[in-house]
Amino acid sequence: MLLHVDDLAELIERVMRERDWTLTTLARRSGISISTLHSWKSGDRGTGTRGPSPALLRKFADGAGLPVVEVFEAAGRHVPVAMDDESERRFLHLLRSLDEADRKVIEATMQAMTERQRT
Repeated sequence: MLLHVDDLAELIERVMRERDWTLTTLARRSGISISTLHSWKSGDRGTGTRGPSPALLRKFADGAGLPVVEVFEAAGRHVPVAMDDESERRFLHLLRSLDEADRKVIEATMQAMTERQRT
């Protein structure tokens, strides 16, 4: 069952209730600090306006035994898609062919796109 967007706190509560886990157990299983999980559970998020990082959301999904998509959607985040090896190789080849000034433009553009997807 997928929760509505921005229901990370409800997802944490559901995991704890269904598995009969404490926040400490969830923290230990996911490798995320209790304080971080507590801030997510309280709706505070604890990471500024950007919300939880993709890396922490993946750790939470793994530790809770949930699909990554469910966790990202509950956090109101765009679900990153893995890049296959060949696509990554082509992308890096193109990036390396640019001069430093153009690389900085590409980096800034990618950063702006990433930030846009977080909102």
